[in-house]
Amino acid sequence: MKKIFVFIAASLVLWSCSKSSKESTDYVTYEDAEAEFAATLSASDTTEVLSAGNALMDSLRAGNIDYALSQLRSADTAGNVTEMSDELRERIRARLERFPVVEWEIDYYDFSLPGLNDLKYRTYMRARDGKSGVPAMSLMLNPVKKDGKWYLCVKDAELPAKDAANAINPKQIIGER
Repeated sequence: MKKIFVFIAASLVLWSCSKSSKESTDYVTYEDAEAEFAATLSASDTTEVLSAGNALMDSLRAGNIDYALSQLRSADTAGNVTEMSDELRERIRARLERFPVVEWEIDYYDFSLPGLNDLKYRTYMRARDGKSGVPAMSLMLNPVKKDGKWYLCVKDAELPAKDAANAINPKQIIGER
């Protein structure tokens, strides 16, 4: 939980440093930080993230795993975007080779903070023919906005997600103004 708090606090600090500072002793809840970040977003942000994610999924469906992996990044707890480690790249490659993407659909997306967002896809390992029981898996990404640009990062299982058991309580205080 400490790692998650550090990530959220670092994301908030990175984001709030770009705004004009004003003296205040108000506390910032996660809900407040989300609302402030949402106010900075436009329809083009959504379009950019979904276009990049959908292109990634189409690449996987076409069997272009190397290209898809080249589009993914990692983000550290301070919201810094880096290349994926070789170990993570090979772990993801092995998963994608073992469980190929035959079909995909967006499960949901949500923007929270510059360094903490959700873009979740449901992938199918064989064509859905209207019958139930088609094996499916989820692929969760963390779109990160850094210096005005969006990056598709792999979502670390320790990072909170809106639909996960570790979702953040929106009333949780995560910093001071």
